[in-house]
Amino acid sequence: MSPFATYLRELRCRRGLKQKDAAELLGYEQSYISALERSAKGPPKQNFVTRLIRVLKLSAAERVELEEALRKSKRQVSLPCSAPAEEYELLRELEPQLGRLHPVQIKMIRQVLSLPQAFFTTVPEEGTAKMSAGQTEVMMT
Repeated sequence: MSPFATYLRELRCRRGLKQKDAAELLGYEQSYISALERSAKGPPKQNFVTRLIRVLKLSAAERVELEEALRKSKRQVSLPCSAPAEEYELLRELEPQLGRLHPVQIKMIRQVLSLPQAFFTTVPEEGTAKMSAGQTEVMMT
């Protein structure tokens, strides 16, 4: 379930609305609201978001939460032109695993990504990463 799907459902429930009621208020089919809440559809276009904000009278805090949920629910990733080939390869290796990762794998990936860039003094070469002074070399297999 995407963060947007979860947040949309929370907003609707907080307002005491059924999907049918929300759909009527927003001017959409109930099936569309259902598909958004099940993540069967990706995040909606801006006109839906604008209407949602206006019709449900979202507070400033709710708008911030909505924008964050939309940002986190983005399904497409774009690599910068300057990305090295290794990052392209990593993305291609990760892609077939998405939707099937174990929570432990997700936690481990996040831990590695949280390492400060200064931790590494050079770009990994031939499966190893050189560490800054006082650190040991890490084997990347």
